[in-house]
Amino acid sequence: MKPHFNVVGAAIIKDGKVLALRRSDGNESVIHKFEFAGGKVKKGETDKQALIRECWEELELEIEVGELLNTIEYEYSDCTISLSVYFAKPLSEYTIKVHEEDKWLDPADLDPMDWAPADGAFLMILKNGQIKTVDASTPKDFEIIRSISQSVMHEAYDEKTADGQIDYMIDRFLSDESILENIRTKQYVYQIIYYNSEVAGFYAYCPAQQYSPDLQEGTYVSKLYILEFARGKRITSKQLSVLRRPVYMSVKYDDAQTISICKHCGFRIVKSVSTDLGEGYSTDDFLMKLDK
Repeated sequence: MKPHFNVVGAAIIKDGKVLALRRSDGNESVIHKFEFAGGKVKKGETDKQALIRECWEELELEIEVGELLNTIEYEYSDCTISLSVYFAKPLSEYTIKVHEEDKWLDPADLDPMDWAPADGAFLMILKNGQIKTVDASTPKDFEIIRSISQSVMHEAYDEKTADGQIDYMIDRFLSDESILENIRTKQYVYQIIYYNSEVAGFYAYCPAQQYSPDLQEGTYVSKLYILEFARGKRITSKQLSVLRRPVYMSVKYDDAQTISICKHCGFRIVKSVSTDLGEGYSTDDFLMKLDK
């Protein structure tokens, strides 16, 4: 009977890319093939403990172990294994110690032919992209929301808004107090979006009537920000699909790219809206509507 081993692997994700490590040893089915960092679980270890140890031994890399992708059984010529692969967040720089090459690969470029057979069984999960949303409810969550907003808003609007307006809007409308007040009094929901376990964006929405009393039904989306690495991954359409129709969004009248994306998703322009933000700042938007 072949020996059997419990093995763990770390799908290390950074900026949307997967760390692939090319083996420098092993039998003909795995040598010079890519694999996830990881190895055998020692007696008395949990999977998490084994992953942390293996990543340090192989890469001198500190990680935060995330959710389980899957567990499979695989039979090699000399042994059988139960392989459990977990998402992992890198917390430090790393050094190649036992592998001959490292590459950060876009999930779309993951080819099972380049990977050790057992590891290759997990690639489709990463290629398809695991999208998950989590309700924001803590100060740490709210800080993530502000960080996303800083990145997306400065990227998109620095050349289209008055100096200081973006930071003013974030400080005023996305403070802990403002978010909690919206949740308590306006039925707002704030959700952080994860793509392959990595923070990819957030969105906030409420009943449309909370935005304007004349909107008797549907949902108003006040924010939908996706970080650059996660765009084009069907995240926006998936989030919109779960909201009560019609869905309304406000988009800056001169933001041609976002308007085009919204129209591609089925939105149409309903009217122009000017809003006084205080402190001498204002915004001119189109209210857009996605019908049933």
